[in-house]
This record gives sequence, C-alpha cells and structure tokens, in this order.
Amino acid sequence: MNIYIISLILSILIITKYFLIKNREDYINYLDPREPEYVFWTGGYDSTFRICELLIIYRLPVQPIYVSYNLDSAKKSDKWVRKNREEEYEAMEKIKDKLFYRFPFTRPLLHKTIVINNDIQYPEYDYKFKKMNLWPKKRRIHQYGHLGKISYLLNKHVDCGVLGIHQNSNFVSFLENNLLKTYNNYLLDVNTSNPLYYMRFPLFNKTKKDLCDISKQHNFNDIIKISWSCWFPLNKTPCGKCPMCKERFDCS
Repeated sequence: MNIYIISLILSILIITKYFLIKNREDYINYLDPREPEYVFWTGGYDSTFRICELLIIYRLPVQPIYVSYNLDSAKKSDKWVRKNREEEYEAMEKIKDKLFYRFPFTRPLLHKTIVINNDIQYPEYDYKFKKMNLWPKKRRIHQYGHLGKISYLLNKHVDCGVLGIHQNSNFVSFLENNLLKTYNNYLLDVNTSNPLYYMRFPLFNKTKKDLCDISKQHNFNDIIKISWSCWFPLNKTPCGKCPMCKERFDCS
C-alpha cells in the first residue's frame, strides 16, 4: 500500500471522527469512563450549585436528571403547582453554555440530561413511602415520593440538591437520625428496602449563603446567578412572592 493511500485513509478517519464529535452530543458524554454522579437538576440555585461543585471542584462526571411532570399535586390546576418548566429548561441551557465556556474541561464530564416526563406507576413503592409518615397527611403527594421512586427504580444513588426543608418536620428528624457523612456527601444509613435508600442529601445543613461563599471561592458564582428559582414567573420575570423567590440569596 503506497503512502498516498495510507494518507487518504487517515484523512477519512480524522474527518469522520470530527463529525461524530461535532454532531453527536452523546459522544462526549462517554469520554470519561468513570461511573457518573447522578443529580436531580432543575436549573435552580441548589441543584445547579451541586452540579458545579461536582464538575468544577471534584472534577467528577455527572449525570443530571430532570423531572418535567407535576410533582406537587394530583391536579395541574391546583394553585400551588409550579408554573416554571419553560424557565427551568432555558436556565439549564444557559448554565451549560456558560459552564462549558468558563470551564471547558467540564464538557466531557457532563452527561446528556435524562428527562422524565411521566410518573411511573408503582403502587407498592407509593404504599411503603406513605407508611413512613414523614409529611402531614394533607400532603397526599410530595416531591420526595417521586424523586425517591425514580432513584429506587434506577437502582442508583441520586443527589437531591434541596435546602428548603422545614426544620421541625418529621422528615428532618428522619434525616438527622439516619444520615451518614461521607467524603463529599450525606447518605442514608438505612436498609436497602427503605423507599428513600437511594437518595443522597449533599447540601444538608448548608445555607444558600454557604453555597454562594463556596462558589465564590472557586470562581463559579456567576453561574449560580443565572440559575432559576421562581415557581410562578410573570412574563419570564420572577414573581418575588413565592417561597423560592423569598428564599433566594443574591450571589453577586
């Protein structure tokens, strides 16, 4: 085989690889062979911090999961059902763009987001979750029931980046009695049959100011700033009245 043919074959291989990398987002997701850290992501303050913490500080591969269906009530018409899905999608895209621009090494670490559009019917799980009696009976549907079920069915530990937990609740007591501190996380030290076994709470006992301070130390607070919190936006503008607006911390 002469040198011309060899050069031609090499050129074809290089061009083919270029277009695979350029056009297939899933290609870059598997450049890092390590098992990713799973994170429930909404584009919000807390979960975005956790995504950045894992990617930028720990340089670990991350698999985000976004739950698009209603987690708050059996009826979409109920007034407390959040109306911010479009804003969350837009925030996650903006965050990825800024993340890859500011920290290019994160691109091969961040896997394509898994989007779950519908509740998974699993009556046995729902029954076991309700028997834990962690929330007032008037809350017949709770987001942790859905998130716990998803992680349970995935058979994967998934980080839940939520800080807004009422301190005097049965749920907080359950966490305080069962959380086990690891290197960079909090795991539940419970039986594998427990409905919440696969959930992790890495931000437990941290405040939004704590998250902001850490993000400033590692130079990614500008990414936290473009996260989205509001549940009931008006013309893509935060309402300023919902719990998420009131709890948000300005990380300038």
